[in-house]
Amino acid sequence: MAQATPTASKESGPIEKRTAQEVIDKLGLIPNEEKGYFVETFKDPEASNNRSLSTAIYYLLEGSAGPSIWHRVDAAEVWHYYAGAPLTLSLSYDDGEPPKNVVLGPDVFQDQRPQLVVARDQWQRAQSHGAWTLVGTTVAPGFVPEGVELADPDWMPNGA
Repeated sequence: MAQATPTASKESGPIEKRTAQEVIDKLGLIPNEEKGYFVETFKDPEASNNRSLSTAIYYLLEGSAGPSIWHRVDAAEVWHYYAGAPLTLSLSYDDGEPPKNVVLGPDVFQDQRPQLVVARDQWQRAQSHGAWTLVGTTVAPGFVPEGVELADPDWMPNGA
């Protein structure tokens, strides 16, 4: 008896072969004010002081966009690498020290990390090393718009 051979759908294949726009469309991402695209994927229904205990997003940054705008969040933020090119996160406390650069990516043997915690109120910006990078962030307590400070586009931290 002959067995059926599975046929590849038009949408099958590794995500790395996809364009940024294909990933944006597939995940329903929308423009983010700091550059890139995002969608909230989780908001904990449990709350404290009218604020969700945690939230999570997908975030895609295209290499052609250049670095995202420096910003800081009033909560701890865990970044998770998912797909695409590695991404550099630049971190600063604006204290005169040079920003610390950490690469998120799949190759832990090339000093890339699949996950990184950004401390509360630590300035941060991201830059993709290629066509695009897909990451996720989990914020605790949950992200609220009034909890983010976006720097002017030409601002650099002291020490940079």
